[in-house]
Amino acid sequence: MHAVEPIPIQQARARYLELMASPRGLLELYDPDDARSALVPAGALVFALGAWETFCEEALRAAAVAVVGATRRPEDLPLAVREQLVHVHGEPGEPWEHVQRKLAGNWHRMAIRHLGGALEYRFRHWNTPSGAGVDRLAALVAGMPPISPRWPSLDGHPGADVLDDAIRRRGEAVHLARTDFAADAIEPVLDLLDGIVAVTGEVVARRIGHLPPVTAG
Repeated sequence: MHAVEPIPIQQARARYLELMASPRGLLELYDPDDARSALVPAGALVFALGAWETFCEEALRAAAVAVVGATRRPEDLPLAVREQLVHVHGEPGEPWEHVQRKLAGNWHRMAIRHLGGALEYRFRHWNTPSGAGVDRLAALVAGMPPISPRWPSLDGHPGADVLDDAIRRRGEAVHLARTDFAADAIEPVLDLLDGIVAVTGEVVARRIGHLPPVTAG
């Protein structure tokens, strides 16, 4: 990890910690002898996964901006950006190589100009912060290799598998009104999310920490 973490990753971490105060505070209110607190574990899980999803979006947006800004060859642009440029400057089904030739020396300036549109589309259609979802999005917007295999485990289970189960339980809570989750089963998931955020932040920081500032040259 770099001695000085890129500022966008620092900000994403700080935002995550701020958002995680709510689910951790909720769990402190849980009382197994009080029926009124039955919703607490499910609520804590929903808020915690929201904090994780927010961190992912902010970290991967930072990665995309840094990578596109530092790209020196059009063929090295992330797939999401190439697809956006084809959408804006090409015809339906037109190969990227054709659009690249149209753009000629303006490809980098156009890539930066349309980066926001590329990211907006991808993040708007991304609502599952699972291991597979994070890996797929990181590859699309920043050309990064899989991140989830580096995540910590929980009781011998890969972090990505535990996260998948947590996302499934969130769906049951939100869509099926299922709330029978034990607080002592949710708290380890929150601790795991802290570890996943730490690793993900380190991986993104290593990817972008050495890159030069974004320019439209």
